[in-house]
Amino acid sequence: MGLREANRQRVMGEARREALALFVKQGFEATTVEQIASAAGISPATFYRHFRAKEDVLFNEGYDPFLERAFADRPADEPLAEVVRTVYQEFAARLLEADHQALLLRHRLMSSVPALRDRLMREERTNLDQLVKLLADRVGRSPDDFEVRLAAAAVNAAFAQAAQYWLDRDCAPQLPDLMELAMDRIKGVLAF
Repeated sequence: MGLREANRQRVMGEARREALALFVKQGFEATTVEQIASAAGISPATFYRHFRAKEDVLFNEGYDPFLERAFADRPADEPLAEVVRTVYQEFAARLLEADHQALLLRHRLMSSVPALRDRLMREERTNLDQLVKLLADRVGRSPDDFEVRLAAAAVNAAFAQAAQYWLDRDCAPQLPDLMELAMDRIKGVLAF
């Protein structure tokens, strides 16, 4: 990562941390971009260079290339169920490395603020479409193939439910264990 990208990540991280603290302290609706920028030590113009709107600080910026790279790194002859299990275990491990308190606060905000819930639903739809493409590419079928779409929906739902269960219990159960159970339950739909 170059110096420019490192600085960009630092600025965005600080804005995300300060925004979350302000949202918790005074509410999402009452918090302004100007307050977030001031708390992060940047100008509002700098904030808008990195985020289109204040809710963007709570969401990942576009598609996370992790899944794409993780799928591509798996052996070509590996069964799809095993690929998905391994990739999502790695993804769960990444979440375990994250700041659990920040994850919980983001989860609570997204669950309680209607505009954020709506945005989350749109993001989940985009993520599902991207997973459909990854699975289709992996098995050499069209993204319109029913079995591909069914498999992607099952994987997406399994991950979402495991993550939701984990977050609802303040990150108490082990997410990798929940993911293992979830993937065991859906492996039949991944048998291409």
